Parts: sequence; structure tokens; C-alpha cells
Amino acid sequence: MQRRSHPVAAVGDYESVLPFQAIGLKQYAIDDPNDEEGLRRIMLDMINEKFAICLMTEDLYQRYEQLIGELTHDEALNVIPIPTLKHSTGYGTLQIRNWVERAVGIDIFANK
Repeated sequence: MQRRSHPVAAVGDYESVLPFQAIGLKQYAIDDPNDEEGLRRIMLDMINEKFAICLMTEDLYQRYEQLIGELTHDEALNVIPIPTLKHSTGYGTLQIRNWVERAVGIDIFANK
């Protein structure tokens, strides 16, 4: 039986995506966070290469959330916001919490 591969990538500033090389993820370093067209090319490359998961730094995810939604709407690529190496805005955690709440119908992370 042939194993099907669904690659995972990391997208963000160079310092934040470099550590993912150690676990075999493809890294896409964005030098200029204002380069929307560059991010679009990277996203389309991941879609064409059949990537399953994209770990993207929170700052890029927040800035380009609409573009990401448009490009991945009918695709198998899932984009997950992660903190940068330097800081976290908490946005990634909030997004995951919201996704889980929509999936199961309750906030399982709520403090009681």
C-alpha cells in the first residue's frame, strides 16, 4: 500500500519559521509582511502542491485573514495561526478556541 503524503508548511518571518526545518516542515520566509502578492504566490504554491496544513505566524494571519479565506475556501489547505518567535498576540489561541466551539457547540476551554 502506498502512503499518501500531505505536507505541512510554516509561513512567517525567517526567525519564526527556521526552527520548523528541524522537524522536516517546508518553510516559507516572508521578508516583507506588507507583500500581499508574495503571500498569495506562497499560498497558491501550497494549494497546488497539496499541502494539508500551513502554520502561519499570527501577524500575517491577522493581516491577511480575508485573502487566506478566499484562497482556501474550497481547498484542503488548513491555515493555523501560531505565535512568532518573539511574541504572541493570543490571536492563534483565540482562533483555535473559536473553531473548537463551532465544531462541538460549546466552549470546552471556558473557566468554570
